Amino acid sequence: MYGFTLILTLVIVGGVIAYIGDRLGMHVGRKKLTLFGLRPKHTSIVVTIVTGILISAASIGVLSIGSSDVRTALFNMKAIQDELRGIQRDYVVMKGQRDAAQVELEQVEASYQEITALLLEAESTVDALQRQAVVLTEEVEELEARTEQLRSSYALLEENYDLVATAWGQIRAGNIAFNASEVILTTVIRKGLGREEVRAHLERFMEEVDDVAYLRSARAPESDTYRAIFLQPGVLDMAVESVLLSPGDVIVRAVSEGNSIPGVPVLVYLENFRDQMVFSQGTVLASSRWDPREGMEIDRVILLMLNEAHSNAINAGMAISRERGDAVLLPGDSFRDAIFASRDIEESVEVRLVVAEDTWRSETPVELYLELVF
Repeated sequence: MYGFTLILTLVIVGGVIAYIGDRLGMHVGRKKLTLFGLRPKHTSIVVTIVTGILISAASIGVLSIGSSDVRTALFNMKAIQDELRGIQRDYVVMKGQRDAAQVELEQVEASYQEITALLLEAESTVDALQRQAVVLTEEVEELEARTEQLRSSYALLEENYDLVATAWGQIRAGNIAFNASEVILTTVIRKGLGREEVRAHLERFMEEVDDVAYLRSARAPESDTYRAIFLQPGVLDMAVESVLLSPGDVIVRAVSEGNSIPGVPVLVYLENFRDQMVFSQGTVLASSRWDPREGMEIDRVILLMLNEAHSNAINAGMAISRERGDAVLLPGDSFRDAIFASRDIEESVEVRLVVAEDTWRSETPVELYLELVF
């Protein structure tokens, strides 16, 4: 509405000035007036020019009076242009700063992602170290418990130093009650028993082991739990847990830890073997060459082979009974038949002790038969 009023004002002012100029020009022409000594024609032209100038001036004046924007454009254009150029320069500078800030932002984001990855890796490392610390703590606790057990054992040995010295002298003299790594007794624990049942079974078994050692003249101090053996603290607990973790039946063996003599306790440890088939039918458990011309009787060779077969069966984890104490069995008929057959043999033959049928660890003793291979 403001613009329309301004335009209307310009039209009116221009029309009035044009009308006045036209009337003035006509009056000058009729009266043949002169201005500044000019001819009437030229005076009319001057009047027309002045009228146009007045129209322009009036238009500019009206616009200036009516619009601040026009005044600014007429009188401050140079300053506006300078300010515009300054703004453009500032814009270029700000654009460069914006681009630099964008680059810096991308660098910061990349650094943030890298730091985040390092932080995650550090957290993972800390977790791993914490787990390792837990494991090491448990190992330290186990070592401390073991150390305490060893201290107790050392204290016991120190208390019985004189007895040990005497024992060492008897060992050097060859008076041995149990050899090192000798299997004293074995037992079979069936799968399915509870923890208390397994413990009770093992406690009865250790009493039997103690009886065997006592009959072979081993002796322990009267203050100890057993009469003839010494068992490290915690060994029975570990044996119980090992049996419970086994998927099937277990053969437990009591073994002499070292050479021992009559009158001192036998140091005993326990071995566990899972019950499974260890010898298939036809397995040669021991073999030897026998030549009748060398002078050794065949029965001597067979006895030596039986000792070897017994050792092989023991090493395979076979159980042994308290009554027999042997891990293998050769029927007396086979032994006698071999002796009779040897009377007709004049050349070297191979004597074999062969497993008669598939045998599991708990099926003691291993039944054997003799083969003579020419």
